[in-house]
Amino acid sequence: MMTNAEGSRILKPLDQGERNSTEIAAYRSLSCSPLAPYLCTFHGTRKVEQAEYMELNSAYFGMRGPTATLDIKIGKKTWEDNAATAKIEKESKKFDEIYSASSAMDGFRVAGMKAGDLQLDSTNLKARFSLKTHEFGEWLLPAFLASAPGFGPLPKGPAGQCRPESRGCEVDMQAATDILAQLKAISAAAEQGFGGTLRAASLLFTREMRVGGRWAVHLIDLAHYTESAEKRDDNFCDGLQNFVRTWEDWCGVNPPPSWFTVCCVTRK
Repeated sequence: MMTNAEGSRILKPLDQGERNSTEIAAYRSLSCSPLAPYLCTFHGTRKVEQAEYMELNSAYFGMRGPTATLDIKIGKKTWEDNAATAKIEKESKKFDEIYSASSAMDGFRVAGMKAGDLQLDSTNLKARFSLKTHEFGEWLLPAFLASAPGFGPLPKGPAGQCRPESRGCEVDMQAATDILAQLKAISAAAEQGFGGTLRAASLLFTREMRVGGRWAVHLIDLAHYTESAEKRDDNFCDGLQNFVRTWEDWCGVNPPPSWFTVCCVTRK
């Protein structure tokens, strides 16, 4: 992706195809829904050297120094209700083989993360069969909210049996509490209805890797939005509620001091 000079906007490449026109339509539709405040603002499309891009607000604007990124897919079901049989079979097979013993059973899963030396991507997540729900509170969320240099790399091994070293990093629990409040607001907005169903959408978390630093949460990956008369998207809303509870459970427990350092500050 390309960014403008001040870093406030990005250009997301568009390939030719139905998926891209669907995502553009989704941004326009959802910008009039209760979820609008949580989107990266869409500024239309533009061409650069014969290539077409979506112009969006950057999720990192205003952030300085090392940053951390966390991408959480919301919803157990990742295909549209009207998807072709072949796609449903393919996605169902992938779920059974990779995600059936992970947090995806609760309607959310890690799609990616980068925080210092700790990097989660499709390769190492598939190798360990993603993460179990209890690992979110045990190390994933603390690692995302850790100060630089951050946790160590993820060691090889199956889900639930290995975790990165904390390296004595401070964890910003005040930010964790503030982000939880934002998640609850997003969940409440989704419960009001947004005129359709969201499949394979993500919550993108970004933050400065320091105590008291800036952070942001945005709803992204809208290419599988389908307009519908249904008042509530159970797949999306239930998954989001379960993720909120998981975050809330972690915030309500004091972790062992030998694991990482808790830091709480009051923001002015």
